[in-house]
Amino acid sequence: MATKSNYLRRLLLCAFAVIAGLSLQSCSSDDDYPTVDGQAPILTLSSAQLKTEPGRDFTISGIAKDADGIKSIRLVNEGLNLDKTIDFLEYYPDSLIHEYNLSYAYKGSKDWKGTESFPVAITVEDVGGRTTTQTLTVSTDGDFSNPVFTTAPSSQLTVLLQNPKLTLNTTVTDNKNLGYIVVSIPDLNTHDSISISGTKYTLSKVYDMPTKEASYAMTITVGDAVGNRTTTSSKITVSDLPDFDNMYLADVTEASELSSDLYGVPMLIEHTGKYQYTAHYYNKKAGTPIRFIPQKTDFQPICFGEDPNTGLLTSNPSVGKAITLKDVGYYEITFNTVTGEYDVNKWTPTTPSMILDGSQSVTLDGDAQPAQICLAGSGLPGASNWNTNPNSGAFILNQDKTNPYRLYREMKLTKDAKVSFTISQTHTRGWWPEPYWRFNGSDENEKNVKNAGDNMKEVVVPADGTYLFEFDYALLRSRIVLVK
Repeated sequence: MATKSNYLRRLLLCAFAVIAGLSLQSCSSDDDYPTVDGQAPILTLSSAQLKTEPGRDFTISGIAKDADGIKSIRLVNEGLNLDKTIDFLEYYPDSLIHEYNLSYAYKGSKDWKGTESFPVAITVEDVGGRTTTQTLTVSTDGDFSNPVFTTAPSSQLTVLLQNPKLTLNTTVTDNKNLGYIVVSIPDLNTHDSISISGTKYTLSKVYDMPTKEASYAMTITVGDAVGNRTTTSSKITVSDLPDFDNMYLADVTEASELSSDLYGVPMLIEHTGKYQYTAHYYNKKAGTPIRFIPQKTDFQPICFGEDPNTGLLTSNPSVGKAITLKDVGYYEITFNTVTGEYDVNKWTPTTPSMILDGSQSVTLDGDAQPAQICLAGSGLPGASNWNTNPNSGAFILNQDKTNPYRLYREMKLTKDAKVSFTISQTHTRGWWPEPYWRFNGSDENEKNVKNAGDNMKEVVVPADGTYLFEFDYALLRSRIVLVK
């Protein structure tokens, strides 16, 4: 019995020794992971402050290191509904991670007001249970939008030798706060830097130009308070009055209205001979004032209006007055930019008019179709892309009851939306019948072409709003303007 008792005692002691040995190993090796340096993890964030804005995504980044091995990284902020744990022992069960490049993307909320601040606690834990925590503050008052030129000089400017002055009327805006504007003409040693602030600024300044024929490169750069910037470039030509290839009719009064459209303002007119131009124009409202400009975005430096002292046209915008079209209807205006002589007469289009309100039918490819016109393209609200089928939501145009040549429709568009289309007869099979109208190939969609032409150059919506599309198939002119 003693022998048996001693054996059992020895067996129990051995078992205790084994158990004791395992416990000591577990304590000393942190759950079977050997200790290397026993130090807390190192966390290096790319920045302790991160700026974003309402609706803008952001990324939390940094580097985590630990000689013993990283167990997890946890990111927590209640206001962001953020509680994310990256468990490396789960993701990498067969190896230890000793260094990790953290890059965690978060989708920003459009409901933020732009005044929020979210302290995100970032905790790194190693396999030994040691932790390091740092706080990254995310604020929603960031500014990532470049300033905008609401009016800017045209890319091609002409300054006349008889009045060698460059007049700039340039308006810039910013969503937060402007910082500066710089006018640079290197060949004239002009570097005009002006500190500005607020959300809107208009530069009205006159620069003297050399009294000799020459060309100069000019840039205007506007920057906001945090360094976002936008630059526009122009070529300035000092010369006698040239025979302008392009001349435009402007029926707006403010320079900002020349560039607030999607396209079509001002209206390209015909260059019929040397220094000779002809404009055909439909006047929708009695008393409309019109002027003629060779540069599209401003009434400076050249604008043709009537000199009240002579009754002739003058190129000087400070002297010339707008020509008033007294009656509703079509007009023909002819003028010579050298002599200043001009004529304004009523005009009747030679293009046959059509009833395009859908009340009449046309036969196309053996099928009877309602005679109506649509915009078939992309970016049109409520319409599928490139759709001519009136039964499937084609973007059908209205016809003016007093002028059959004018087709129109309002549309709500959002900022940065991209719009492109063809003007076309509808077709219940989604085909592309005649008549249709495309464009003349200019970068700015300056004229329409019937049953021919090039695809429309895509336009980008500058601001949210209601826009009016208008098309005159007698004038072969279309435009989209902001109405509210």
